This record gives sequence, C-alpha cells and structure tokens, in this order.
Amino acid sequence: MKLIQTSLLALTLLLLPALTAGHPTARPPEVQHQPYKSHWSFDLFHNKHCVGTIVTYEGRGSTGCRPSIENDGAESFINLDMDPGCKVKFFRDKRCFRHAIIEEVKTSSHGKCNTIARKKTAHSFEVSCR
Repeated sequence: MKLIQTSLLALTLLLLPALTAGHPTARPPEVQHQPYKSHWSFDLFHNKHCVGTIVTYEGRGSTGCRPSIENDGAESFINLDMDPGCKVKFFRDKRCFRHAIIEEVKTSSHGKCNTIARKKTAHSFEVSCR
C-alpha cells in the first residue's frame, strides 16, 4: 500500500506542471479590435486631359485638409477608388475653406479622365469617411 501511495505521489509531482501549464496565472490581455478604416486613392493631373505627370494620393479613413497639391494644383483625376461611405472634396484654395469647394466626388471611377471643375484648379483636398 505504501508503495502505491509513493508511486501515486511521484506521478502527481511529475504530472503537476503539465496539468497547470495550460492554466495561466494571470488573465491574458484583451484583444483590442481596431475599427476598419476605409481605403481611398486617386491620381491627379495638372491639365484637363489626364496626361503628363501623375500625382497619386492614397490613404485610409478621413484626412482633414491636404493643402498644396503638387504641380501647382490639379484640373483632372483618374482611377478614383473609394470605399463606400467616403467622399473627396476638392478646393480652389490651399486651406480647404468651405466657400472654396469646387467639386465633391462620392463614387469610384476607374480608367476614365474626369475634369475636377470647369475652368477651376484644385489646390487642396480632403477625404471624409463615415
């Protein structure tokens, strides 16, 4: 009987680390879910014909004002790709003042050259996503 008790005690001591290894002593950190940020991108051109130097802008989520579009402004865009719920606003000034908005685009357009605004040049933009 003593031999069985000693063997059982030895087996328990041997298996104890294996039994408790799967049970952490502290709670694991909670997984923090990052909210999905909508993707957007577009190519801007200095002229109304979508030829010449391409300046590509892309990002995730809302941007706030993006002043000073390269090449002294843009007159057209192509390959506008926005997730649903996003829109891009183009402004004729460099500070995105509400009175200076010249175009608001809410839908994607792939491969088609789009003039931003008739006889206007955009100098800043902002993207807003809900």
